[in-house]
Amino acid sequence: MSAASVLSTITGELFQPVRLHYQVLDRKALLHSFEKLRCLKYVLEEDRWCWLYEDEARLLSFQNSYDRLPKKLRPIVIGSFFLRDEGLLLDLRSCERALMAIPFFDKHIPRSAARVMDAEVVENLFPVEGNERLTPADLFDQRPNGGIEPEGLVERVVSERMPVHFYEDGIIGFTLAVRVRQMAARQHLLGNTSYTLRDAIQAVM
Repeated sequence: MSAASVLSTITGELFQPVRLHYQVLDRKALLHSFEKLRCLKYVLEEDRWCWLYEDEARLLSFQNSYDRLPKKLRPIVIGSFFLRDEGLLLDLRSCERALMAIPFFDKHIPRSAARVMDAEVVENLFPVEGNERLTPADLFDQRPNGGIEPEGLVERVVSERMPVHFYEDGIIGFTLAVRVRQMAARQHLLGNTSYTLRDAIQAVM
């Protein structure tokens, strides 16, 4: 399968969603931080905060970075926050976005308000055809989309939640965990469905 036929993001990464789970310690302080960030916009109809590739986030470096994107496409949504009873979720369409999001929001949200705890990573890549409208929520929330089969969806493509030890280890440990999942996803796309995370870890070692 050619690179052009694999679902990717506008900023140039392969579509391999990540959901970050945050523990909310001070809801009022969290919302105050959100309101101060110009790159976050609340969408009432969808009850989500959109993280836009604008303002404070503009300097983040993607393969297709800000100045290379057509003005007619701006502002681009690079992530979505959902505040739920069980905590705060941040859905992102690529591993690269997740790796940038954690340190970015650590600078802008006090740790006394919210702390990233866990992550889920999709372990598959997807062909463009039939998946043009596929979203992270379709995968993480088990809402079947026309481009993928609903039966066994989560078991097949979404990893178990794994801890993100950002405050102890920095971003390096999570980066390694994400990279092996990217390796596994590429192998699965090539038809090597028996390729496991253990295989990827052995390859890295």
